[in-house]
Amino acid sequence: MRIKMLDVVRGLAIIGTLGTNIWVFGGMGFSDEPSKLDDWISAVTNFLTNGKFLGLLTILFGVGMQLKYQSYMRRELPWKRMYLWSMLLLLLDGYIHFVLVFEFDVLMSYAVSGMIVALVITRSERFMAIVMAVAGIIHLISQVKYSLPFMGMERFSEEDMPLDERYFDEEFMAMGATWLEQVQYRFLNFWDLRGEAIMILPMNVFLFLLGVFLVRKGVFQSKKLQNRLLIFGLGVGIPLNLAPNFIDSLSGYDRYVFAPVLSLGYIGIIFMLDRYEIFPRLQKYMGNIGKMALSCYVLQNVVASIIFYEWGFNLAAHTNSVITLAMWGIITVFMAVFSTLWLKFFGQGPFESTWRKLSLAPFKGRL
Repeated sequence: MRIKMLDVVRGLAIIGTLGTNIWVFGGMGFSDEPSKLDDWISAVTNFLTNGKFLGLLTILFGVGMQLKYQSYMRRELPWKRMYLWSMLLLLLDGYIHFVLVFEFDVLMSYAVSGMIVALVITRSERFMAIVMAVAGIIHLISQVKYSLPFMGMERFSEEDMPLDERYFDEEFMAMGATWLEQVQYRFLNFWDLRGEAIMILPMNVFLFLLGVFLVRKGVFQSKKLQNRLLIFGLGVGIPLNLAPNFIDSLSGYDRYVFAPVLSLGYIGIIFMLDRYEIFPRLQKYMGNIGKMALSCYVLQNVVASIIFYEWGFNLAAHTNSVITLAMWGIITVFMAVFSTLWLKFFGQGPFESTWRKLSLAPFKGRL
């Protein structure tokens, strides 16, 4: 049985990740001389999206893992073998997506993290809490080490563009004009381009296990827990994510440390909207995207590539912040319409259906 709100939150996370990645596709979304409007739009979107929806998507992966674990246990299915096999398939899917579509793919990192947590989730909650704490400490240490070289430096460039530093990657901006040249570049520079995916592995483990604990504590039934997420996520997350704009030494912590706190607030907001039946039609469309999360994640990156890259419509050469943000809105509407129409005829998205068949194929005798 599907949980409606899980699909809604997952759908929001998918289009929210595009809200961050759209600036990569748009080549920053700035002309040579960005206007004050460009600066303002980039600052607002950076605050609302950068790392927040990555954190949200990561927590939801852990939520989904716990629900699947419970289902496997009820049906007496071999959890480790079946789930590890599905993570191997996700790793392959992520690699194909990385090489052919988008160098900032997150699926490979999720697959490796999922393999680790799949083994941990079968142990006691005390052991899980220890692993969670260790992963969190390792992640914090890595972020401190990463941020130390930037302490005392100006947070923004001359153009005052408050977006994540990965967008300034000169190697990324120097990729070839044709699709085949981009594919070759990603293939030949695999490890150089996978730095972020490797760096966030401890964070993934921490947030996966956080998602596991949220399910075990009854997040879908407990209004009290939902309210705590809302109050803590917004009450602590907003000040934390504003702080780097005023304290330069904190600028290295916004995407990977402070952002996931605000992600919890976003979860609380979605539960509140559902409770009071606010924007029901919008929730329906977000839920449809969530039901096809893997398909929509890949498809939105394909569409953005066609729109922005030189081998497509080359919009990145002529864009500004307004156009970049408008393209995010257009792609979001396209995803909502596409997923709604697809689900009228099929029970799952194309990637979900294929992945399910391949995941279950070696275990048909046990089902």
